[in-house]
Amino acid sequence: MKVIYRTSETGIHRLEVNDDYELQANELLAQPEVVHNPSPTEQLLMQQSQQITVLQAMAMQQNQANAKLQATNAQQATQIKQLQQMFMTANQQQAIEKTKEATAQ
Repeated sequence: MKVIYRTSETGIHRLEVNDDYELQANELLAQPEVVHNPSPTEQLLMQQSQQITVLQAMAMQQNQANAKLQATNAQQATQIKQLQQMFMTANQQQAIEKTKEATAQ
C-alpha cells in the first residue's frame, strides 16, 4: 500500500492505494518527511542570522528615535528664532521710546 493525495472541489484528501495504482492528473504521491539535523556550522549561522535580525531591529528603533529628536530640535530652533525676533522687536520699541523721551526733554 502507498499513500496518495487527491485534489477535488472539496479540498485535498489523503488516500491509501495499492502499490500498483497509477496516479491520475489530480493526484500526488505522498513524500516521506525528511528531518534535517543542522550541523554545528549551520547552527552557528542560524544563531548569527538571528543576532543580525535583532541588531537590525535595534538599529531601526534607534533611527526612529533619532528622527523624533531631529524633529524636536527643528521645532526648538524655530521657537528660538521666534523668541529672538520678539526680543529684537521689544528692544527696538524700547530704543524708540527712549529716543522719544530724550527728545521730549
